[in-house]
Amino acid sequence: MSTLSVLLPVYNAAPYLQDALDSLLKQQRAPDQIVIINDGSTDDSLAILERYAAREQRIELYSTANGGVSRARNLGLEHCHGDYIALMDADDRSLPERFAEQLAAMQTQRLDACGCALQTFGRKAREVVYPAEEATLKCNYLFYGRTIPGPAAMLRREAVEQVRFDESLRFAEDLGFFLALLMQSPGARLHNLQQPLYAYRTHDGQASKRLSSENQASLSYLLRTWLPVAGIHAEQAQLSSHYRLWHEQLPLSTEELAHYLPLMAHLSNWLLRHAPAGQHVQALWVRMARLHAGNREALELISARSGIHLSLWQRLAAYLRR
Repeated sequence: MSTLSVLLPVYNAAPYLQDALDSLLKQQRAPDQIVIINDGSTDDSLAILERYAAREQRIELYSTANGGVSRARNLGLEHCHGDYIALMDADDRSLPERFAEQLAAMQTQRLDACGCALQTFGRKAREVVYPAEEATLKCNYLFYGRTIPGPAAMLRREAVEQVRFDESLRFAEDLGFFLALLMQSPGARLHNLQQPLYAYRTHDGQASKRLSSENQASLSYLLRTWLPVAGIHAEQAQLSSHYRLWHEQLPLSTEELAHYLPLMAHLSNWLLRHAPAGQHVQALWVRMARLHAGNREALELISARSGIHLSLWQRLAAYLRR
C-alpha cells in the first residue's frame, strides 16, 4: 500500500493553525506522516504545534531559525518518507476528501504531480479552476498561464527527489519548483483535478501581495536558470520581451520582435517534443500575431517563422480589440 506524507511549513500562523491541522487530521484518507517545519515563529505557533504533536504520533515537528518558506519546504522534503507528498500552507485548509481524490488520480493516471481547484475564503470567496491537460500545463509553465497551485499539490516522491525550491526567491517559488522538474524531467506527468479540494485563505498579509513587484525579475531569473538545462539559452532582452508579450499581453517593436523570435521558436520546439502540444503551439503563434495586428512588418516576421497568416478581417478585428 502506498504511503503519504504531508509537508507543512509554519511561520507566525497561530491564528490559523488549528484550522489547518484539524483539516489534516480529518482526511478521508489519513496521511501516514505529517512533517511540520516551524520556521522560527515568534508568535504562539510553536506552542500550538507542540500540543498537537504531543497527542498525534504521526506529526514530526522540527524547529529551525527563520530562513523563509522555500528553505522550510526543502528541509521538510528531506524528512518526508512517503511514496507521495502533499504540500499545504499553514493558513489554509485541506477539504476532507482532498488526499483520497488526489492519491487516486496519482495512482490511476501514473502522475508525477497533481493539483486541484481552489475554494478561496477570507477576504475573497470564489472558486479557482486550473487546467487539467498536461500539454496545457507544460505550455503554461513557459508562457505564464495557470499552472498547478503549489500549496494544493501532491507529488510523487521519486519524481522530485532531485528537485528543490529556490531559496533565493521571495516570489514565484512554486513556479520555479515545477519549472525545475520539467526541465530536468520533460516527460513528467502533470494534472489538476477540477473539483475544489483545497480552501485557500485570502488576506492582506500574504507574501504574494507584498512581493508582487518582484514578479518580472523572479520569472525572468527562473527561465534564465532552467532553460539552459533543456539546451535553450536566452538573453535578458529576449526574456524581457517574453514577459511583455505573455504576461503583460503587449506587442513588441519590430526590432524587439526580430530579436525575440528565435527564443519563441526554441520554446515551441520543446513543447512539440515533450508534450502533445501542437494545437497549443499554433494558438500561441496566432495570439502573438493578433497582438501585432497593426504592424505589417511584424506580421511578416511571425509568418516567416510559423506559417501563420491572419486574414484582413482577423487583423482588423484584433486591432480593434486592442
